[in-house]
Amino acid sequence: TVKPWLSARLDVSPPVHDFAAEGFPLVGGRLDYLDGHPAAAVVYRSDRHVINLFVWHDPQGGEAPPAVRLRQGFTVICWRKAGMGACAVSDVERATLERFVSLVAAAG
Repeated sequence: TVKPWLSARLDVSPPVHDFAAEGFPLVGGRLDYLDGHPAAAVVYRSDRHVINLFVWHDPQGGEAPPAVRLRQGFTVICWRKAGMGACAVSDVERATLERFVSLVAAAG
């Protein structure tokens, strides 16, 4: 129910997969705004931590591999692929968030 709801409200169909078997259960989703533009926020958990996966239409197209930043105690990993921009944000350990991003990227 998360993917159809978000897809009806955005210019992009965000990737929505339940990675519960890998330790990242899907919690839900919401419409959010990043830099003044609408974005899907797909919410996952890792133990007691929340992982927000933001996805938006990227008119620049092109691809960019995942880049890691640290901001105020949060790890932020952003990338671009197939006309979409994406950022995963959480306070989990960096290696855990990198594993999550690998799962998202592999699932398409």
